[in-house]
Amino acid sequence: MDKIPRIAEALRTLDLDAGVTVEGRTFVGPPEPLSRLRDLEGLASGLASRDLFALYERGIASDGVFDADINESGRYFAYLRYELKGITPEEREEKLAVALEDLVSQYGKDAVLSRIPSVIKGRQVTEALTLRPESDDFPSYYSKARMSYAEKMAIDELPKAVLAGIRADQERLLDSFGWTTLRAQEGGAELADICGDAYLLTPEGLGAVDPYRMVWEAFLSGQPDAFYDFEVRTDGEYPADVDEALGRFYAYVRAELKGQASDDKRSRLAASLPPDAVEALGAEAATALFKEGIDGDQVTASLTIRPEAEDYPSYFNAKRVEAGKERLRKQIAINVQAAVLEAVERSLGGIRKYVILD
Repeated sequence: MDKIPRIAEALRTLDLDAGVTVEGRTFVGPPEPLSRLRDLEGLASGLASRDLFALYERGIASDGVFDADINESGRYFAYLRYELKGITPEEREEKLAVALEDLVSQYGKDAVLSRIPSVIKGRQVTEALTLRPESDDFPSYYSKARMSYAEKMAIDELPKAVLAGIRADQERLLDSFGWTTLRAQEGGAELADICGDAYLLTPEGLGAVDPYRMVWEAFLSGQPDAFYDFEVRTDGEYPADVDEALGRFYAYVRAELKGQASDDKRSRLAASLPPDAVEALGAEAATALFKEGIDGDQVTASLTIRPEAEDYPSYFNAKRVEAGKERLRKQIAINVQAAVLEAVERSLGGIRKYVILD
């Protein structure tokens, strides 16, 4: 089923304003997964706003062991260790539930407390030691600077680790659904297909991007061969190696806009694009959507001596060259599509990205 009719059908029942925004993407769809997604996002925001380290007692553990060295002596070190406040597991859970009471009452005890690790093993605060000292000997082996760095890293890493767990749960939830992306302008009401992406635009927005759509459609109708010449170049060169001062040479596929000098290439390209699009965008902006030249795959093994150009056909076969040209055609299409979409985003200004869950 085509994307645009499918989105048009979905928009009859969906309220875009009721979506859940997660890291710049707004998700819309069935109520049940959106409710779970909203709870996870609220929990992420709630925990991110807390000083989680206030819930921990800091200590130093000296039971770390590196792999044994060749003398099998082992190597030892001390590291920061943070443990939730409280003596017994039950007391720690109670203190944690009290500290996060508002989140617990909103999202449930299990949903909140399971996000907080009971123990955090921090960074190493000593150099490796070949003999294991007693615990009370360790303070002589670490400096205030090393301790300060290790504590800073732990403070930075704990909230990131908690958030990463929530994001992973969100991704697992979203992976259980199909989805379609829609980019929308504020007040947009008309659906448009631009380079295979769906946009919901105002009449003014549609008019602004229509020239880019014409350029993309002209490219698709002509394909890369209508705009680019493909050839095999023999000027590739590796840096010189220790055995061969001349370096190593190879042949590769290259595509260049049709024409001779750069000005001729751009003028030919402008003439081959829809006149209305060129007039609306300007020749410079319209032709800037196309790279002048693109290097593709190597089609010979490296050669220690650089032969004359007419000698190269004996070093590669037609299948390898054609495969290289085909990959280059696909890369050109990707490049033009990306350039068009980037220009569309700029011309529209603020645009919001929606993900419609099936």
